[in-house]
Amino acid sequence: MCKKIWAMSESGSGSILGLGLIFVILGIMGLTLVVSSQSLELSRLQAQTDTAALAAEDVLRGLAIGYPCETAGKIVERVGGTVETCHIVSSDIYIGVYWQLMGIVHRVHAHAAAG
Repeated sequence: MCKKIWAMSESGSGSILGLGLIFVILGIMGLTLVVSSQSLELSRLQAQTDTAALAAEDVLRGLAIGYPCETAGKIVERVGGTVETCHIVSSDIYIGVYWQLMGIVHRVHAHAAAG
């Protein structure tokens, strides 16, 4: 006859497995939430950069008062971004904006031209 040298109780192992599965699912949900939040904020930043480029182009054409790059900078600062580049080429304006969120630097660009 074979003797049991090592007998281990398996009671409670299903509970541990269930808790582990719950923590894995919660981790995946948390990661999904962070990624979707980053994506939403990036699209908001792009929209504000587009708006800033259009406003700067209006200033460049004389439809508004001020300086084009300063106007763009004020608009982008509302969402926490910073104008990195602002180039005026003839009647076109090119704006580059960066924004740091949760340690990740996002860069977006916009272009407006007098049509």
